[in-house]
Amino acid sequence: MKRSKTAFLSFLVLLAGIWVYSMEKDPHAFKQSECVNCHQVDSSGKVSKQTTAPVIMICKKCHEDIFSKGYMHPVNVKPRTANVPKDMPLSSSGEINCATCHNMHGQRMTPYGTKSNYLRRLESGKRFCETCHKSGIGTQSHKAALGEAHFNAKYVVTDPSQQIDPISKDCISCHDGSFSSSVMAAGAWQHGKDFMKFDKGEHPIGVDYEQARSRRGSRADLKPIGAVDRRLRFFNGKVGCGTCHDPYSTLEKKLVMSDSESKLCFSCHSMGRK
Repeated sequence: MKRSKTAFLSFLVLLAGIWVYSMEKDPHAFKQSECVNCHQVDSSGKVSKQTTAPVIMICKKCHEDIFSKGYMHPVNVKPRTANVPKDMPLSSSGEINCATCHNMHGQRMTPYGTKSNYLRRLESGKRFCETCHKSGIGTQSHKAALGEAHFNAKYVVTDPSQQIDPISKDCISCHDGSFSSSVMAAGAWQHGKDFMKFDKGEHPIGVDYEQARSRRGSRADLKPIGAVDRRLRFFNGKVGCGTCHDPYSTLEKKLVMSDSESKLCFSCHSMGRK
């Protein structure tokens, strides 16, 4: 009885959320006069399908946060292993861009009353990805991870008062061992044993790089942040999962650069080197 009541309340909350979302103004309900913001106009005043700039640059005008906050599907690349259907158009040069997956002039809501995210198919999540990635999503290492029924936590929170960046939040939604996107967004996290039992290394995330560098008694021997290899990203000056890893990387352990002879480690740590 209690479970049924909880389920009913959850359903009501979902309906309320859908209703509120449906009442909001559609940000893609463009007026005729706004077409020139994105499309070229010929001498007769007719609006062309040709855009004034590459689609990605136009999308960035309003969606810079999407491009900067976290990992996203690669763009400006030609599909090599994916089978892209005809209703998901590539650019004139055969490359993937925002319009490949999104119809900017599509409906804001699906027939089911849920957010469409302007996707070109009614499917979402993994099922949408499988439109192109028939053989499975992601790399071999991620497919292997999804096949694991039991695994160890890779990150554990050490300081709940500290905030971590959105990319790290996405990573630990699986790699903290919960396999859930509901993981809390706070915490200085300690990189421990890999949940696939391969990674034995340790490295904190959510810590301020310069504060760690200037901390008394620190044995890290860190270089100034300006001297760190630019392939390593920092998030408001803090170390995150995306500092060393990129899920789209083809390198071992999804590193942003090769760690041969500890080159990645030495990008930050002097370890006696000057």
